[in-house]
Amino acid sequence: MNRIIILNEELESQMRMYLALSDRYRVDIAEDEANLMRMIRRKKPKLVLIDANFSGFNNNGKSIYKIIQKIKRKYQDLKIITILNGEDSRMLDRIHEIGSDGVLLRPVDEESVTHSVSCVMNHFESALN
Repeated sequence: MNRIIILNEELESQMRMYLALSDRYRVDIAEDEANLMRMIRRKKPKLVLIDANFSGFNNNGKSIYKIIQKIKRKYQDLKIITILNGEDSRMLDRIHEIGSDGVLLRPVDEESVTHSVSCVMNHFESALN
């Protein structure tokens, strides 16, 4: 069973994502960037869902762009879906340029989560074959 790690600050949408995905995937929740990087190294997920507005990035002077670049540099095959607020759509082009494989816009619902994850995972599986 493929593993997914979620780093998301908003508890309600985090639980929606977890419930939407836990039937088909092993889902883990990261608490912060350090925990996320440790979980990626140890658990070897196929996909990471990252909240672009996670306050831990801003508090440490980092941006979602730097985090995605760091992950992609170390784990080229790991797929990333970036979670954006609906009004952050101007970030879309930049997010894709730096290596995000997909975007999930808030408000998050079960259908959008499963659709985004399926698209990215199916693309990943077909690239391996």
